[in-house]
Amino acid sequence: DTASFAQIADRYQYEANQPLEAVTVGSWKARIPYTIEKVIYSSTHGERVPGHFVTPHEAGPGPHPAILLVHGANSFWGRNEDWAMDWMDILARAGYCVLCIDNAGHGERMTEPLNIMAAGSYHHREWMTQSVVDQRRGLDYLLTRPEVDRSRIGLFGGSLGGWIGCMVAGLDDRFAAVALTVIGAWVAGDSDDPRTRWVNMLNFAPRISAPTLMVNATGDGREPGEELFAAMPDPKQQIWIESNHY
Repeated sequence: DTASFAQIADRYQYEANQPLEAVTVGSWKARIPYTIEKVIYSSTHGERVPGHFVTPHEAGPGPHPAILLVHGANSFWGRNEDWAMDWMDILARAGYCVLCIDNAGHGERMTEPLNIMAAGSYHHREWMTQSVVDQRRGLDYLLTRPEVDRSRIGLFGGSLGGWIGCMVAGLDDRFAAVALTVIGAWVAGDSDDPRTRWVNMLNFAPRISAPTLMVNATGDGREPGEELFAAMPDPKQQIWIESNHY
């Protein structure tokens, strides 16, 4: 219910006027029709969040539509995994700006192995909270870039990135569209379980305000995907692909 969700959502709030203190470490625009910048900005708990920001060259001066791209559970790869790099390339060539960061505990932010499914562990809740807030700060960052059309920012997440993305989109109404891939209602435990309700997608999906596309793999099983899709408001669409998770 609304009152209970307000308690959950409160955990993911942050000071909106907290300075991003964003810096561009370097850029690369040779041999490709877009510029890749390595950027770093501030999030909560003193975290400095590294990411790639991509701007297309051949789509005119802009402003351009933009995508907040959320990678999956890929250990030390983070934003450098082939899934993220391939989609950055595809989207930039299609005329989008893209921001893809290292989620908490991944990529440059990985200091020890991370058990993302530590059932019953509040550690699970802590790093997920950080990842969700970091992505919302990433949206704040996109809104500061003059190359970005502020009215056309979408979210695209895959696997764990879809999980995080579902929560971000349920908490934030600033997206024009949402796309989630290979994702389902995976969290064990009831949606009001005090250990897991903070990260249970079934609590966030009904509050997504943007049109949503889900693309799922039959190899993951249809039931979790159908359950999550059913919880989402219209407009929405789900596509099933005969495939395993990857």
